[in-house]
Amino acid sequence: MSEARQTDDKEPELLVSMQNGIGRITMNRPEIRNPLSLDFAEAMNAALDQLGDDPECRVIILTGNGPVFCGGAQLGSVLVEEEVDMDWQYLVLRGVNRMVKRMRTMDLPIIAAVNGPAVGGGASLALACDVAIAAPEANYYFAFGRMGASGADMGATYLLPRLVGTMRAAHLMLTGATVGAEEGRELGLFTDVVPADQLQAKAEEMAQAMIAASPRRATAFTKMSLFRGETTDLETCLEYEMIVQNYLFRGEEHKDRLHAFLNRKK
Repeated sequence: MSEARQTDDKEPELLVSMQNGIGRITMNRPEIRNPLSLDFAEAMNAALDQLGDDPECRVIILTGNGPVFCGGAQLGSVLVEEEVDMDWQYLVLRGVNRMVKRMRTMDLPIIAAVNGPAVGGGASLALACDVAIAAPEANYYFAFGRMGASGADMGATYLLPRLVGTMRAAHLMLTGATVGAEEGRELGLFTDVVPADQLQAKAEEMAQAMIAASPRRATAFTKMSLFRGETTDLETCLEYEMIVQNYLFRGEEHKDRLHAFLNRKK
């Protein structure tokens, strides 16, 4: 595995690898609950660029080492008691928001394999992925208010209502709720809950299904169309889909797959 960035103690904050078309980003600070550090957004963006620029990479799996998926903002560096420069803090938050936008708009699907608790910004990080599956030990803990902060963090107030509805999202965020794996599946936050020792294999199985389902360019346009559909009207979406499909119909990947499908019984 190649290192996306080195932390001060020389431990890699993220592990990045790619095999059989599947890219993997693993948060690698289990001893401190895989936090969102001051360097996390920069490291994550670098990892996404590395995998996104690899023509062999088709899908990305995001997970955490150890018992925790992501413990949220790192205490003592991102969250501090003493007064800090507001401009500096703004730049930190801007970097995190750029990371979320990169995750949502990049053309590779991202699967969150939530292996344990996802706290605060950790939950937002998982919500920013395209699909999430969970181990039984996983949960989303909307703990923002406990730290005296708003739930308006890393796109959570945009993403959560679109998954569970506005009223449920309001209840979860305003009460600082913890949503376990099975409840999360019922709410639509997870597509599946599998035993912890099967989680990574299940994520890879899902990734391989995405690879088999369509060529890279077709997958990219499907994801981009879904992203546009979140904020545009039906007519605009239909026009965009028409242009996209017309482009793909002219490609060799479409012709090869169509030929194979039409001749599958011969």
